[in-house]
Amino acid sequence: MKKPEKNSDVTDNMRMLLRGREAAALCGCSLRTWRTWESLGFTPQPIHVGCAIFWRYKELEQWIDAGCPKRDDWVCRAKKSK
Repeated sequence: MKKPEKNSDVTDNMRMLLRGREAAALCGCSLRTWRTWESLGFTPQPIHVGCAIFWRYKELEQWIDAGCPKRDDWVCRAKKSK
């Protein structure tokens, strides 16, 4: 797999959208574990762009800081804070 070229505006580890492997690394788990958590509804809601699946970097940071609640609890918290 070819590594994407660096963009001067965004560093590799601070991109706005992360793929599963990057999200898993941010959370300190394997891609397989991340996919399992995602299928069980343990992760924040992903963003689908065509066939690709992404997670928002800032949302993952907030989710981790909140103790990694299940998706239903996280969505409910996000709505209450707006």
